[in-house]
Amino acid sequence: MKRFIFPVVNAVIVTMLFGLVGYYAGNPGLWVVIGLVGGLLVGLAAEFGLGLIGGWWYRRRVTLVALMQIPLIIFFIGPYGFVLGLSQPANTTICCVSPADFGADYRAVSIPGADGVTLAGWYVPPTAPHGAVIILLHGGGGNRTGMMWQAARLYTAGYGLLMYDQRALGESTGTTQSFGWLDARDIPPVIDFLVEQPEVNPDRIGGLGLSLGAQILILAGPDEPRLKAFFLEGVNAARASDFPEAKNVGEQFALLLNVQIERANQFHLGIAPPPGFVEQIPKLAPRPVLMVVGALDDFENRINQHYAALLGENAEQWVIENAHHGGGPNVVPELYTARMLDFFEQALLQ
Repeated sequence: MKRFIFPVVNAVIVTMLFGLVGYYAGNPGLWVVIGLVGGLLVGLAAEFGLGLIGGWWYRRRVTLVALMQIPLIIFFIGPYGFVLGLSQPANTTICCVSPADFGADYRAVSIPGADGVTLAGWYVPPTAPHGAVIILLHGGGGNRTGMMWQAARLYTAGYGLLMYDQRALGESTGTTQSFGWLDARDIPPVIDFLVEQPEVNPDRIGGLGLSLGAQILILAGPDEPRLKAFFLEGVNAARASDFPEAKNVGEQFALLLNVQIERANQFHLGIAPPPGFVEQIPKLAPRPVLMVVGALDDFENRINQHYAALLGENAEQWVIENAHHGGGPNVVPELYTARMLDFFEQALLQ
């Protein structure tokens, strides 16, 4: 019976580690079973297989198994589980809120996106004769209702609005979330829809994105000249190459994990990764860009200091000192409204 102690202990340890992966992957039960069976089989193989060899190999079976399993879990199983969890569709019915809440006439729209997906959203025609329209992109894992605050204030100023659920979210179709890698392909069809509307001025289309929504605009912007202005709040990183220089061993380890997550996402989606923001941001020039930064988010603050040096002509950065990620409207609502409306007036109406 003593020879079964190590296989059982190994099974318990691996089950706990795989359970953590399952927590992020969204299916902990399945991952617990995989960890239990896999850990037990590896433990049995080490105990009885190395037992046949004996000597040095058998005496160090615990060390050998740990050296094999820990890097595998941290650098391969963990990142893929993380990607798998965050890429699952998160569809939900949009209920009980609409642009009618701030007095807008609107219509529900279904826009054919790229790769056969259908994007569900709301279109609000511009009420001012300038015909300018703002595309509003919500943050990761959310839906169009997350942009209601900005939409209400833009509508009051006469702008048209297009608010839609990103692929695999809300009421839009799609089989996977993609960290924005696939979503950038949907921007040209969205603009195609807008320029077909007779009340829209095709030379006055801007984008406002929050977090992942902002990152989608950056990924799409260099190849979409019909986007004339970019209001970007809470930009983080698209690629590991975007990360600021690591300050310590912990940050170096985090960078290494993000490289593995990037590779896992590439494997999961079956496509090449997009260019990093360090490449994309300079290509938005000379169009107007305003990057909004929550200074209380340490990583966001540091990475945007990195981006500040890349901003081209007509671009600026606004650091909100007492705001967390995406928290500008909560802490300085009046100033935020004024900066947002002034930016689009200068960018689209002058």
